[in-house]
Amino acid sequence: MRRRLSLVAALLLAALGVGGWLLYQDGLVPVALADGRERFIQARPEFGEDAARLEVLMPAGPGLEALLSAQSDLPLIERGPEGGWVGQLASSLQTSRHGRRWRIQVRSGWRLQDGATLDAERVGTTLRPGTQALGGEVRVIDAATLDLRFTRRQEDLPELLAKWQVPGTGPFVRKGTELIRFDGFIHGRAGIAGLRVVMDPALLESRAWADGLASARWAWTVFPGRVAPEDMARVRMAPYDELRMKDGSVWFLSRRLRRLRPDAADWTRTRLFGVWRGSMDLPYDPLGM
Repeated sequence: MRRRLSLVAALLLAALGVGGWLLYQDGLVPVALADGRERFIQARPEFGEDAARLEVLMPAGPGLEALLSAQSDLPLIERGPEGGWVGQLASSLQTSRHGRRWRIQVRSGWRLQDGATLDAERVGTTLRPGTQALGGEVRVIDAATLDLRFTRRQEDLPELLAKWQVPGTGPFVRKGTELIRFDGFIHGRAGIAGLRVVMDPALLESRAWADGLASARWAWTVFPGRVAPEDMARVRMAPYDELRMKDGSVWFLSRRLRRLRPDAADWTRTRLFGVWRGSMDLPYDPLGM
């Protein structure tokens, strides 16, 4: 009898130990997030300069698509300049010790371009396809909190959260290849009223490209890679600065365009929020966007 009681007690202790260990592993620990406001530096335009509707000449492709999407749709988190994580739509991120559970706290008061306020349900709708593809599920805990649960450890989930963008959360409304300022953006008013991308291949030919730069038609333009020496000589004298990107592309930026700082390592991450036109010499969009 005593032996049986000892065996039962041992089994109970073992079960408690296993249960405690499982609870410990399922416990949440925070992931460090810097404040996302630092990524949206305000512009300082003079009177009328924030009404600028800029033009850019750039070839079509996945890079352009990523650049435009990054202005209209933001991710929950993103990489900061120092390599750490920065919170955008997420105010906090936690993960379990076993890496199969992630909790996201949605930033409060974030107004969407359709007039709604960002909540966990809207974020969950965006994250659900990618989560299910990894064999996981999205659980909405309350209006501001949701959990992602997986059957396997997901150490690289922050990298995916930095790619999964929530539509209509950024400072610009996107309409095809045009961007129009969204004045309800939580971090304030962008420094330009809009931007129009021109992708006509004929305009990326040597003479047309050089003529456009010489006449200051573009706010910035991308080097087409086939410019005659006499045309390039005219471009070198135009009021543009030459910047080389890591992918080999070359940007010519107007010197009148303030605080446009292309990310040379990945130019698609360039942020247009704090950009403004520092001189009225750059023309308005002729189409009146």
